[in-house]
Amino acid sequence: MNRREALQRVALILGGTVIGANLFLEGCTRSATKDVQALFEAKTTDLLGDLAEAILPKTATPGAKEAGVGSFIPVMVRDCYTEKQQKAFLDGLATLDDKAKEVKGKAFLELSPEDRTAVAAALDKEANEFNKKQAEEQKDIIEKNREKQNQLYNYVENDPPHWFTMFKQLTLTGFFNSELGCTKALRFVKIPGKYDGNLPYKKGDKAFA
Repeated sequence: MNRREALQRVALILGGTVIGANLFLEGCTRSATKDVQALFEAKTTDLLGDLAEAILPKTATPGAKEAGVGSFIPVMVRDCYTEKQQKAFLDGLATLDDKAKEVKGKAFLELSPEDRTAVAAALDKEANEFNKKQAEEQKDIIEKNREKQNQLYNYVENDPPHWFTMFKQLTLTGFFNSELGCTKALRFVKIPGKYDGNLPYKKGDKAFA
């Protein structure tokens, strides 16, 4: 599975576009600001891996942390996000412990795997509500200012979604682009055979890489 196919799969799962997808496909690289560079510190990549693991935990197949998602995320934020998106991501990540304490009474890293998953679920709900409200506000702005539609479309497209939406997209993108994700979570066929549009499907079968 190539990058484009992985992004299409993530977009299908999440029901929307993947932030920074075009730059990811082009392999764009950028220099990191001081704040973004801090994401590459070992303690932070470890935290990112733990949060990603709360989204895709290890079961019969490897989890997100084992697949290296914690190290993948800083690269994507640096190379593929605009400054506005980077700031939204960093500001949101800084509130993780506050959310964990609100939901479970402890800092995120002090929680059990089950409680971390509960925090991730609460963040996902918050993100969905935020993004829905944002979309309605953007639609309202555009409809009230039809003579400036082109300018406004550019404006709203650059308005970052909730930080956890970006994090979740990066988690899935990183996982499905990793060796473990492709070979363990999916059915990997190194040398595929002919196309069979009527291949029997058994419930629970893995998708093909």
